[in-house]
Amino acid sequence: MLSLNSNTILRAGITLTGTTIISFGIAWMRFSGMGTDPFVTMNIGISHITSVDFGTVQMLANLVILLLMLIYSPLWIHLGTVLGIFFVGYFSDYVLVWLQIFPDTLAVRIVALAIGLLACCFGVAVYMTAGMGIAPYDALGMILVDKIGPKVTYREIRIVTDICCVAVGFVLGAQVGIGTFITAFLTGPLINFFRKIIGASLAVSQVR
Repeated sequence: MLSLNSNTILRAGITLTGTTIISFGIAWMRFSGMGTDPFVTMNIGISHITSVDFGTVQMLANLVILLLMLIYSPLWIHLGTVLGIFFVGYFSDYVLVWLQIFPDTLAVRIVALAIGLLACCFGVAVYMTAGMGIAPYDALGMILVDKIGPKVTYREIRIVTDICCVAVGFVLGAQVGIGTFITAFLTGPLINFFRKIIGASLAVSQVR
């Protein structure tokens, strides 16, 4: 497989590309009005109950998980981690403004949800491939896999943590839509799927 560690600039570019794709995905899901990803849903609920703005809650939630990364997986903290905490949310807000040019119809909202889900999962797979750190919430599943052992996969852990986030968000008053349930069950499997495709593509490129 092609090693990205030999080219820091290339890896940084891939990391930025991945996090940018995630930002677009989140914006599309928010635009759909049919539910956001589980982690965002939880933070919306916390924002609702505490009256603290969503952006601040999102950042603080990531920083809490960052503490776990510092304890259990400090080597995973890099550019991707910083971008996941401070870049994704703000850029998503910017993209969301421009998406208002599209009509607010059911068909458009369904398409927006599909685009958002696929973009988020693909973006995560892209920046994980670069190996320059990962966002705190994505690292959480990997930490749990390491601690629990080989009996569980990242896909299974991701489904469990996503469902927990949805439950917390719902209890705290966040709007839970069909998109929330879809992402709760499909995010982990789709990330694994895209990571395999990207890994295979890199291997083929090296052979050529």
